[in-house]
Amino acid sequence: MAFDIGAVAAPAVPQVRTRTWRSTVVGAAIGFGIVLAFAMKWLMNYQIDSAQERHEQQKAMRAAAVRCYDLASNAAINACLKDVEAKGHQAP
Repeated sequence: MAFDIGAVAAPAVPQVRTRTWRSTVVGAAIGFGIVLAFAMKWLMNYQIDSAQERHEQQKAMRAAAVRCYDLASNAAINACLKDVEAKGHQAP
């Protein structure tokens, strides 16, 4: 039995990695996933902010409608409610 010392004593040759199309696709998929996560985070925050604004507007409209019922006559109440409704439709 012969023992080959040459394979152990030889210096290690550094291996150069070449970029393959698979690594490019994986990198692009990871990048796309990160961009998609940030877009979803922005969309969620936008929807939450919009819902909060809508709830505040609805609360203000309900308060204005309640103040209409403090008026004396039915005609004044109806006119006030129509005015509140018209202002509600004008608000963006």
